[in-house]
Amino acid sequence: MTTKSRQVTSGEAAESVALGSLPATEDASGHGGLAEELSTELDELELVPFSDAKAAFGPAVALERKARELGLDGLERRAQLIQADVLGRIGKHTASGQLIREINEWAAEQKHQQLLARSHRLLSMFFDSIGDHPSAWQHALRSVELLDDGASGRLRAEHLFGLGMALQRTGALEEARTRYQSALRLAEGAEDAPLRLKILNNLAWLEDDAGDANRSLEIADRMLAFAHGHGIELDAACLDTIAHAQLLLGRYADAERTLRPILDDDHLDFRESEGLAEALRTAAEAQRMQGLVDQAQETLGRCLRLCEDRGLGLNRLEAMEEQAKLYAARGDFEKAYQQHIAFHDADVTLRAAAREANSRTLQAVFETEEARYEGERFRELALRDALTGLRNRRYVDNELPIWVTQAINENKPLAVALIDVDHFKRVNDGHSHAVGDLVLSRLAGLLTDAVAKSGLTARMGGEEFLVVLTAENALDQYEALRERVESYPWSKVAPALAVTISIGATRLRPGRMTQAALLGQADRHLYAAKTAGRNRVVFDPD
Repeated sequence: MTTKSRQVTSGEAAESVALGSLPATEDASGHGGLAEELSTELDELELVPFSDAKAAFGPAVALERKARELGLDGLERRAQLIQADVLGRIGKHTASGQLIREINEWAAEQKHQQLLARSHRLLSMFFDSIGDHPSAWQHALRSVELLDDGASGRLRAEHLFGLGMALQRTGALEEARTRYQSALRLAEGAEDAPLRLKILNNLAWLEDDAGDANRSLEIADRMLAFAHGHGIELDAACLDTIAHAQLLLGRYADAERTLRPILDDDHLDFRESEGLAEALRTAAEAQRMQGLVDQAQETLGRCLRLCEDRGLGLNRLEAMEEQAKLYAARGDFEKAYQQHIAFHDADVTLRAAAREANSRTLQAVFETEEARYEGERFRELALRDALTGLRNRRYVDNELPIWVTQAINENKPLAVALIDVDHFKRVNDGHSHAVGDLVLSRLAGLLTDAVAKSGLTARMGGEEFLVVLTAENALDQYEALRERVESYPWSKVAPALAVTISIGATRLRPGRMTQAALLGQADRHLYAAKTAGRNRVVFDPD
């Protein structure tokens, strides 16, 4: 399955929150009236909606120049921070990160506490944009800690919202829920309707992540009622939140009705393209689950075209996964299989490319030894599966040929096994995708524990894994691994849960001396194991 976020981003939430009138006293000597005027203008720019962020850039540049001419350093930096915020929102992450870092260092040197808090808030958004969620959490936490007693309720709500999002990204759902609820109370007190809407949206998605579809829909309905009561038209992302909860509860027709507004061509708004693409994919799924495969294909086609037109790589990946399911719903299992393989290949490629790009961005923003270390860490992550921490297919393609060559040259044994979780779809359907993720993570741990340092474990995609052994008794080890998985206390993961695996394994021998030949034979043995009833090992005959 694809790991993704359906949260409203912190940048979007910031559309309704001003910086909170940073004090200009340090700059005001001789310019009290002008400083107050500039500060007020900056307040207004910080209230510019997310969908019109570019409109703030030019005026912020002009105010920066004016503040510099007057020697108002704090206000000059504040204007620069608005520019950095805009740059980040439009995807210029390197330029944004460099500017935020400079302002953060200046604020620390000058002990400008509120500007320091705001720069940490934007650094959190920067690290979130490049996928470094632990660093995003650290900066989000610092941004909340630095707010003093004079910070406005709206400002505190926005920073708490950002901390909640960072916690949710790292999987700390209970802590995230607490921060969201605190932010919601503050936003209610400040009568900030747009921010309240964003927080409710993310709270609904949090309950979705926690596997509580009923609670998710309850909050989503609350969001819908709030929007109607305040005359706010929900965007595609919020509609998708409601529809996805309905989808999880089997209310497929309701989900399609919820998304009916975005099925109108008039709603193809570029400014919310990612949310729109996700909503179209959800609509296609709702139609497919009702048996409306022609309508689903038409909707998914629009989603794919939108992704191609606007370069939405992750959304396109999710649409590819839905396309495989649509082919299967039509009974075209050959195309479904081919699309499924294409989806997993694209998944590996996209995530690896993203990590490489993030590494380069981090290096450009933080040109230090720490940055070089972080860059190396990102490159290492590019060769690992995000969910399980195991090596990924890209790593296998790079390294397995080396293992094969070394075994041949040193005349040592080498066995390769492909492992598939039996009836994994039943785990997702009968429990939840969150439980499915836990199963894959626990299985990865069992595989790692069972393989000595001389072996190799990897996740090839979906519920398929690879285990390479360099031992004469490989068959015995694979059988022991199968038994260990079967006897594991899976009921502690979810009530009545049972998990078994099928293994297809082969060894290096004349005529089977390449990666392709080994994987091909292992795949044929895996198919035989599944055909014979699953929960077994099929190895080469002696």
